[in-house]
Formats: sequence, structure tokens, C-alpha cells
Amino acid sequence: MPTRKSIRSALLAGLVPTMMLVASAPALAYFDHYLSGSIVGTLNQKEAASLQKIVRKALVDTADDTAVEWHYPAEGRRQAVDGTITPVQSKTDKGQPCRRLKSELKRGSATEAWSGWFCKQSNGQWKARQVSE
Repeated sequence: MPTRKSIRSALLAGLVPTMMLVASAPALAYFDHYLSGSIVGTLNQKEAASLQKIVRKALVDTADDTAVEWHYPAEGRRQAVDGTITPVQSKTDKGQPCRRLKSELKRGSATEAWSGWFCKQSNGQWKARQVSE
């Protein structure tokens, strides 16, 4: 069974802006600590997989400025998570189609938002990275 640290690492690889992915070891440790108190950082494996599915839907099937709703029901002692993922801009950068997403998440009384660019790789996968303005 995956550990909380491995789940957080997977989230770092797929859901947060590129600046976190290319950070030095001390900075990565900081972001790992920072994420542990965030909604994204506390998602379990099933919740994270559900969110990743919605992120993919937003990237592939959703027009700019159209929000994709996400709801993960409460399970046991874990509160439900609700949110939206919205593609806000699309463009080509370095020959790759890229989309800027923004999210708003809520669990209980906690809320958070993030925004970042994702670009489609030659293998069809979407990867978070910096995009030139």
C-alpha cells in the first residue's frame, strides 16, 4: 500500500506548478512540508486518482473558461472534497499545446487554489512546466 509520502510525491509530479518539480533538494523538502498541510497534500490515493481524472478531462475535453466540477464523497472520518478545475488559457509553447489551469478546492472549512501550465508531451502525457509569456 502506498505511503503518505509516496502519494505526496505523485501529486508533486502531476498536480503542482513546474517550479516545484525542478526545485533543489532543500526547496523540495520545503514544498513537501508545505503540501502536507494543504488539501492536495492530504488526498489519499483514491481521492488523488479521482482528481487526476478530472484534471485530464479539463486538459483534453474542456473549452477555456469552462469549469469542470469535482466532488469526492466523505468516507469514514474523511470529509468530502469539492472543487473546480478550469482551463483559462490555451497556447502553443516550444511546439507543444499548453493549457493554463486554475483550481479551487474545498474540504470542510479549508479552501485552496492553485494555477499552473500543463503541456502535452510527444507521448500524449500532460506535464506541468513553465510557459513563456
